[in-house]
Order: sequence, then C-alpha cells, then structure tokens
Amino acid sequence: MQSPAPLRILHLTAGSEPGGLSRYLYDLCAAMTAAGHSVAIAGRIGAAHALFQNAPWPWIDVPLNGGPLALWSAAKKLAAYLADHPVDVFHAHYRRSVHVGRMLQRARPGIPLLYTLHLSHMPIRWPWQRLLSDFGDHVHVASRQAQRWLVDDAGFDPARITLIPHGVDSLCFPQALPSDRMAARRSLELPSGDLVALYVGRLDYPKNAAWLLDLAAAALPRIPDLHVLLVGDGPDEPCLRAQAASRGLADRVRILGHLDNPLAAYQAADALLLPSLREGFSLVCAEAMSVGTPVLRTNTSGAEELIIDGVTGRCVPIDHDAFINAAIDFLSDRAKLAAMGRAAAQHVRENYTFERQMAQTLELYRRLIAPTSRSASGAAK
Repeated sequence: MQSPAPLRILHLTAGSEPGGLSRYLYDLCAAMTAAGHSVAIAGRIGAAHALFQNAPWPWIDVPLNGGPLALWSAAKKLAAYLADHPVDVFHAHYRRSVHVGRMLQRARPGIPLLYTLHLSHMPIRWPWQRLLSDFGDHVHVASRQAQRWLVDDAGFDPARITLIPHGVDSLCFPQALPSDRMAARRSLELPSGDLVALYVGRLDYPKNAAWLLDLAAAALPRIPDLHVLLVGDGPDEPCLRAQAASRGLADRVRILGHLDNPLAAYQAADALLLPSLREGFSLVCAEAMSVGTPVLRTNTSGAEELIIDGVTGRCVPIDHDAFINAAIDFLSDRAKLAAMGRAAAQHVRENYTFERQMAQTLELYRRLIAPTSRSASGAAK
C-alpha cells in the first residue's frame, strides 16, 4: 500500500508572542517537520520569537493582527509566497488571520481553511463582533465546553467541528520526584518547606492574575508560609509588581517573568492556580498535571477534560470570592494536594498525550483535503 503523501500546511497566526499558542504552534510544527511534512508560519515577529529563531521551517513576517489595509498587504505577500510554495491546508489561529485565509482562498478555492479556537466564550453579541468571527471552513476545538459554546452561542454547524484535546509529551514534563522538587526550589531560590502556589500564563486580560495577589493577602492567617509564584509577562506585569510592593506582599509574591521552559516552576509548586475568565483548554494545566502538580482552576474551557473534582484538582465558578475561598481551602491540605498530584499525572498520561493529539491532527488535515486540492495547488505553482 502506498504511503500517504507528505502534507503541506501554512499556519496563519497573530505573531510569535508569549503564551500557550506559540507553544502549541512550535510543538505541532516540530512534530510535523520530524515526520516529513512541510510547514510554514505567517504572522508578526513578536516578543517570544526566540522560540522559533532556529526552527527548520520558514516564518513569514506579515501583519496578520492589523487593520483591513494591513491584512490586505499580508494576503498579497502570502499570495506571492504560495506561487512558489503550494500548500494543502490553511490553518488559522487568530480571528483576523481567518480573513486573510479567505483572501487566499479566492485564488485557490480548493484549499480548505481550518481554524483552531484557542480562546472560547469571547463576546459575539454585536454585529461587528460577529463580522470578525469567521471561523473558517472547519473548526478544531480542544475542549467540550468550547465546542458547546461554538454551537450554542456562535451558531456554528456542529458537523464542521472536530474535538482534539491538547496533549503533553511526558518525556518533556516527567512526573517529579521529591528530589526534583527540592532541586527546582533551590534553583528558583524558594524555601524548601514552604507552600508554593504557582500561576503560569500571560499577565493580561482575561487571565485575572491579580486574584493571586488577593489570595496571598487573604491566606495569611491560615497559610502563613504561602508563597505565590507568577511565571509570565504581559502588559499587566508592571502594575502587578507595583501592587505587590504597595500591599506589603513582596516577601510572599514573586513575579519571575517569562520562562522559555516552565518545568522547574511546575516541579517546585505544590499546586497550580488558574483564575481565568476565558480559556480554550489551558495547556499549562495539562503540563503541570503531567509533572504531578494538582490544579485549581475556574470553570473555563478545558476544565471538564482535565479536572476530576477532588481527584486531580478542583474546579470553581468564575467568581473572585469563590476562587479565593476555594484556593485557601485547596492549599490547606498538603497530603491531599500530593495525592491529587499523583492522580493528575496518571490522568494526563492515560488521556492527554501529545502522540494522540498529533495523530488526530494529521487525520483531520487529511480528511479536510478535497480530492482535487493537491492537484489544484500544484497547478498554481
């Protein structure tokens, strides 16, 4: 039997900014390239571009996060690129980049446009919001909650949605031994015996990272040895640092900024806390759980997949006071945290592996390719 032809994928994204989207793109493209497929990424070169600097695939610097003229300019540049580099699928990761994909499809109507919904439950009430919400020919979602939102609120055809949860490579995020935790705490200059609560993500709306400072203040009577560790950067970072200093929390809250690899932070932590208003899945939760760190998170997309309540972590409503109270209770029982961490590592290894994600993504690409798309893209060359 003849092997399937290698795939050719053009990813359309806002830019190489810090966060889970860049990590998702890098890991997917690295695995695709290693398997003999051809990939390219188009978007603005951003603050996290060091991740892609030496990657063995091209990055096309175009303004996919701009206004109409910028998007038209980006489409024109990409059309010139496609004349010499035909592709089988346009894979968009940002709402505005979908519009560029539509422009490219006008000259190449046989090429499907896939959109990955990285953040669900965004506002789409007003007409102009719906105008910006073209979800492509087919949508990949990473969670059941995102899938329900896309159907119930956005009115998208359920037959054109595929659920593929994100996965974790357990070799990159191994379950931590006690010695790993101690070594990680030494490397991060954290007290060996204190309780460490971790946040990993963008310091920006809609992550609610400021709730972690409120937790540090509120937990003082019950958990006097609590340390809150924030890993990430973003526009809210200066304000968060100023608040920590003005509220006298400098000895209880540390903001490390962006880390290319958060493994040591996962290993050092007793728990990961995620107070987001919206998520698409939360890859950081899955990574932390793979290491053996239990998670307390708001009930956003991905919670149903990752959180078995009271077993792998806890899930709470998207409410400030409810989150603070639940976090204090969650962090107060170290023995239960350790047990949940062990269950979390097992849950991720059994259900959310990167190998499974990759196999399902390849199957989706091949399913989307129309019988004539390969010949049509070749003719364009």
